[in-house]
Amino acid sequence: MQPRIKLNRQNIKDDKLREIARKYGFGDKLLDDKTLLNSRRKLIPDNFKDDVWLFGYGSLIWNPVVKPIEKRNVQIFGYRRKYCLKSEMGRGSKEYPGLVLGLNSGGSTLGQAIKINTTSAPLELDLIWRREMITGAYIPKILKGYTVKGEINMIAFVINKSHENYLCSISEAKTALMISKAQGYLGTACEYLNKTCESLKNLGLRDSYLERLQKRIISSNFS
Repeated sequence: MQPRIKLNRQNIKDDKLREIARKYGFGDKLLDDKTLLNSRRKLIPDNFKDDVWLFGYGSLIWNPVVKPIEKRNVQIFGYRRKYCLKSEMGRGSKEYPGLVLGLNSGGSTLGQAIKINTTSAPLELDLIWRREMITGAYIPKILKGYTVKGEINMIAFVINKSHENYLCSISEAKTALMISKAQGYLGTACEYLNKTCESLKNLGLRDSYLERLQKRIISSNFS
């Protein structure tokens, strides 16, 4: 069993995520600081003056790491929340790969918009990039979100379909089975699923796809 590490600000600042990934032989999969910084600056430059919002659709809801100044329920269109990224690191292992969520093409997604202070945005976003973009499995984009207070532009991490761990098509039964077995240095894949479902419920939101996966795991229905 891999030793656990907490996904928090200090560990991200201290580069503990990449450190432990290198320890388990994933050093060649990791993006370096220069690549991460250039990626962030390409989307949000250091002198950015507009409001900065993040779209939380998975663990960013229940563990954003950054310091939000406002949160809103939000909906996006054109992308759906989907288990489509194989994880052999944080929520899985080489022996029992797990799965984590991405935004895949089509449909719509309900989640949480997280606003961060514009003046501290570069530093906060660099933490997010070190967390979400550690292997380049996502493509950061600006997406339009719809809230009861109006439209906002948000940073969203969309699945990178060119990434080696992207799973184009996987059944719900296989998804549930992989989640049920997997754990890594950030915890179990079941914990990730359950916390996401609980967080959405606390926001008054539901995701029938995630709820079906929970039911399959509880009943061991993997066929």
